[in-house]
Amino acid sequence: MTKPTLNPVEYTYGQPNTGSTAQSIPHPEPISALTVHIAGLLVTVFGLSELAPSSETTSVSALWLLHPRLQTKACMAPFAAHLITEWNAHRKKRSRGLIAISFDQRNHGSRLVSPIANEAWRSGNEKHALDMYSSYAGTAADTSLLLDYLPGYIFPHSERTIDHNIVLGVSLGGHAAWHVIMQDPRFSAAIPVIGCPDYARLMADRARLSKRKHWLETQGRNFFGSPDFPPSLLESLRKTDPAALVSSHLRDTPHEQAYMPSSVTSLSEGDKAALAPLMARCFGNKRILVLSGGADKLVSYSHSKPFLDWLKRSTAEGGWFAGGALHLEDYVYDGVGHEVPATMVAQMVKFVNETLDGETFSALVTPVGGTQQHGKVGESKI
Repeated sequence: MTKPTLNPVEYTYGQPNTGSTAQSIPHPEPISALTVHIAGLLVTVFGLSELAPSSETTSVSALWLLHPRLQTKACMAPFAAHLITEWNAHRKKRSRGLIAISFDQRNHGSRLVSPIANEAWRSGNEKHALDMYSSYAGTAADTSLLLDYLPGYIFPHSERTIDHNIVLGVSLGGHAAWHVIMQDPRFSAAIPVIGCPDYARLMADRARLSKRKHWLETQGRNFFGSPDFPPSLLESLRKTDPAALVSSHLRDTPHEQAYMPSSVTSLSEGDKAALAPLMARCFGNKRILVLSGGADKLVSYSHSKPFLDWLKRSTAEGGWFAGGALHLEDYVYDGVGHEVPATMVAQMVKFVNETLDGETFSALVTPVGGTQQHGKVGESKI
């Protein structure tokens, strides 16, 4: 018998979503929502009716909203309404509009095929590592596919152009958001929320906590390559998982089988030469806002921290990739678990508005309840 999994966005908004709590945000006024069928998927597009006339607004930014595990696209509707409404009230130029898009992730909602495949080891899913990674890696691919065809469905006369894309994902969607921003050059900004860029590290610890046989037998030494984490999955990680992808490109530095080497403080010239094209493609001129709960036990920030620390060192002033113009904001909210409180949403609004404005801010900014994990915000060099 499986245990119910809490929805990490359940208490983000008050009525009419799930009931008001002391920590929730008043539920935003609804905005227009159009459901279209694209490539076999039901896709909801928010905010089309709120766009200014095409004579004024020709450029459109698209905010892609990826939902948590065991949830559906419906739970992301308040985020769409909130962020679009805030932008429409804030925007300094009417020439840029904002819409939002949501769809059910693979094996979720209207696409559900196997309920057990969405569960964890503790809930009886023996293929948890394979099922979860393939699900959200597939969702990242779906996001890019949908972007290929979306304009023809909503702007059939080419009256507007989607020339800018942001991806925002929560939990499972947060994992997928890392894939999207690193793999699709049409995305210039990402907001991974309570997600993780290091799947191997996340799942190794989950196997330990779940007391998986293949972890316990050798205290994790032979976990990678076992039936719980087969070699084919490791190969997939090296192609698409952020930490494993970067690690796989190291030329000279010894590293563990799938982990980003957090102990490495400097790279050889060979490593830098091998990594430079990948870093330019995945992170060059991009903006990323990472939001994590300091008390999150399901997706602990400790599993993201080694990769994020390495990325910050590499792109900070004086770092070997400082010229890559990556803007990275990383916030950890003390006492917050696997959830999305109002303070996180306030930071999302700020980040989206600043991104669409195209402006930079050099002041130190720490949201209420959050601890900033890097230096200056908004500069091309962190």
